Amino acid sequence: MMKALLIGLIAMVAVAAGIFVAGVNGYGPLAYISYHVQVSNSTSQIIPAYINLGNITPGEKGNITSNATVIVSSNGTYVIQLLHSEKLSKVFTEFNITIEIGNKTLLLNLYQTKVNVNLTAGKYIVYIKIFYQVSENPKGDLNVVKEPLLIIHPKDNE
Repeated sequence: MMKALLIGLIAMVAVAAGIFVAGVNGYGPLAYISYHVQVSNSTSQIIPAYINLGNITPGEKGNITSNATVIVSSNGTYVIQLLHSEKLSKVFTEFNITIEIGNKTLLLNLYQTKVNVNLTAGKYIVYIKIFYQVSENPKGDLNVVKEPLLIIHPKDNE
């Protein structure tokens, strides 16, 4: 045991000495770089809701609620958009979303996928309620994990 440890230690010293000699002889890293870019998101900060319908079956109906938080740094018109409506329409016959933000109630579904909302700078708790009915013959992607569902962005960025 001690002999193996001694051989390992000698090997490590030999490798370190070889690296040192190679560095002295002109071999080694030519340059190193490190950096950290901090991108400022001046329009908003978002803590998203994570919605998990779990195991669902054809024909099943249900609803689920969740909350998100949005911090808006400037007044303006924002767009809330339902993503992947085409994919969802292959799995659900009904997929209705009610969003409450800043004393406003907004409705989205598989056909109405965008809505505008005027917000003033501040922090908003966003209440999200989804009513769904699974198709009797769902097709397409039947297993979805943490896929973006709703996005919010300033109307100017469309």
